[in-house]
Amino acid sequence: MEAGLCLIEKAEYLVYTGVLMKMIVASDLHANLPALEAFFEYLDAHGLSEEPVYFLGDYVNLGAFPDEVVSRIREFPAKTYLAGNHDRYIINERALDHNPYFGSPDGVVHCRWTRDQLSFDNLSWLRALTVRRKFVQDGYTIDMIHGRHGSDEETLDESALPYTGKVLYVCGHTHVPRNQKVGSSYIFNPGSLGKPLDSDNRASFGIIETGSGSVSFDVVRIPYDIERAVQALEARAVPWRTGIINSLRTAVYTDEE
Repeated sequence: MEAGLCLIEKAEYLVYTGVLMKMIVASDLHANLPALEAFFEYLDAHGLSEEPVYFLGDYVNLGAFPDEVVSRIREFPAKTYLAGNHDRYIINERALDHNPYFGSPDGVVHCRWTRDQLSFDNLSWLRALTVRRKFVQDGYTIDMIHGRHGSDEETLDESALPYTGKVLYVCGHTHVPRNQKVGSSYIFNPGSLGKPLDSDNRASFGIIETGSGSVSFDVVRIPYDIERAVQALEARAVPWRTGIINSLRTAVYTDEE
């Protein structure tokens, strides 16, 4: 982790046993307000609004609504708000130097545009985010992180997981859902709420269910108003918008990520 960052790692050990538990996990919103609104509407419509929600980071960049998204997220009573690499780029100017995610100067210009849209309070909120949440539930250690341990720009490597035993590793970053069993552990990735990259452009989140020592993971896809997100990118003349728009519509990776 780079010097000067305020991001910290938070490890908690909370034990829940004996009852069926649901966890809503969502990641990689990327300043997409229409997708966030569709997510909240889905939770309300499907009786999930009282279930604990865990956000895995990347609230800003690659979208037209960074300030609006952070404001709405801050109002929502989630259990966890983790930091992602794009959140780090916004709060730390040095993170933009020689960054592997920005193959052209347009990416850096876009990050600075995003930072300029954010209020002082919303920037302060991003600076205070933690990078990890860890607790125990129904015999499983739940370990939540944006990318992998030690890096928010890489994903979990199943051959080098840091713990043994029954662990649910919950991560984001790739924008692609993942449900993988590794020994007695699992790796779950809910995909991306705001910018899927698995050729399905609907918003994506996950539901984890535990109880009596068992665990299940379901990925939920939600249609949302993509053209509203596209129109805002154009109307606000967001730098780097051509590739972002193409990626929103096709859910295929382009060089702007």
